[in-house]
Amino acid sequence: MAQNKDKYSENFKKNLDSRIKQFKKALKSEKQKNELYDSICGSEILVRLEIFLPSDNPENSVDGLFLYMNDSGKIVDAEYYLREGQEVALTALTDSDLQIVKDLFQDEFSLEIE
Repeated sequence: MAQNKDKYSENFKKNLDSRIKQFKKALKSEKQKNELYDSICGSEILVRLEIFLPSDNPENSVDGLFLYMNDSGKIVDAEYYLREGQEVALTALTDSDLQIVKDLFQDEFSLEIE
């Protein structure tokens, strides 16, 4: 299992490095920049909203949610984080937990994009 994770991490790093090289070349050449722009399959607007949850001891521990909303203002994803001192943990919510967060917060925030 760890071997697969290491291989995935290596592949991830190689892909990121390759993309950064591609972006650097595009910055140096208008032709390459236009080719890159023309090859992009699509894009999506996502707005990240951070919710700071109440804490008894905010100097030592803070937790919250990142809510991701699409251009229609619908919550499409969410992550929970916990920050203790310099340490931060972040995790995506399960589908069932995401539904609870949607049910609780969906009508509390609105998004208007013109």
